[in-house]
Amino acid sequence: MLYRVIIRNLAVEALQKAQTMAGENVFVGRSLPIGEQHLPALYLQIYEDRGESPGPSQIQFERTSTLGIRGYVAAGTPTAVEALLDKFAEQIELALMTDVPLQAAICQISEFSTATDVTSEGNRHLGEFKMILGFQYIETYPADGMPLTEIDATLMTADQPVFAGMKVQFPSE
Repeated sequence: MLYRVIIRNLAVEALQKAQTMAGENVFVGRSLPIGEQHLPALYLQIYEDRGESPGPSQIQFERTSTLGIRGYVAAGTPTAVEALLDKFAEQIELALMTDVPLQAAICQISEFSTATDVTSEGNRHLGEFKMILGFQYIETYPADGMPLTEIDATLMTADQPVFAGMKVQFPSE
């Protein structure tokens, strides 16, 4: 499984465990829109994944997977929607920043931003926030060939053909 998918799933688990306003309405891979009766709701997606190599001939990358979260609320007035958006965004931020399994899976959160929007059509007042988080981690790809299982070395000098020996065996797992 791609590591970015693992990170996204950890974020979903953190949000469900935190019992935010969304409750069980935390979605991945679901189409919009959702009916007002199912709000508040969250949609999560890793929409960008970037990797930077530390140098030539490396099989390791410093990666940043950008998680986009869209949260939706509805209320009776624009002021009430704005208040719900603030509360909802705070719940999401706290849930993700304090979740131990998620934080243990990454090196750092390298970027973070939140934007909100309130729309009103007649007596319908809806709000949306968009939260962007850059989850940074190191990914190393397995080297090609047979795995190293032992090192068997003999040290020699000009005067002594066998000066010292060393044998190191690696665990198979």
